[in-house]
Amino acid sequence: MWRAAIILLILLCSAGCVAPRLQEPTVTVDGVGIENVTLGSMDLSLHLTINNPNPIGATLTRVSFDVYFLDDGQPVFLAHGERGEFEVRPRGNTTISVPVTVDNLRLMQAFFLALRDGAVTLQVNGSGVLDYGIATFEVPFNRTVEVRPGQGATATRMK
Repeated sequence: MWRAAIILLILLCSAGCVAPRLQEPTVTVDGVGIENVTLGSMDLSLHLTINNPNPIGATLTRVSFDVYFLDDGQPVFLAHGERGEFEVRPRGNTTISVPVTVDNLRLMQAFFLALRDGAVTLQVNGSGVLDYGIATFEVPFNRTVEVRPGQGATATRMK
């Protein structure tokens, strides 16, 4: 009886060693698109790509970020964006767009800074939470881009 229990215990322990380890996914900022402009605000769409190297899909339970512009090296809050419950495909890239509304007064501050200095530096800081059912990853992302007056939407591609 003891011998059967020991064999069962060894089999259970070794079964956990056979399961593949999940690799941490990455989140990158691909760009920003302008969706709508009103007198008081501008609706933007932040394009993110989630690279999932794992053989199983996941659910993006939450992605949250803040957008700043830098004034003499100091971050000035511009906007907040958030989205959740999005399916992420296994072994590949999934692209999502997250809506963001920017107050035009703050946007004008950034615009005047760009006119004064010849460019404005935008910074996006955030994280995404991916749930695999057996493991959850919070993946931070930070991107900085310099935007010059007169650049089109495609020129705002993040590095």
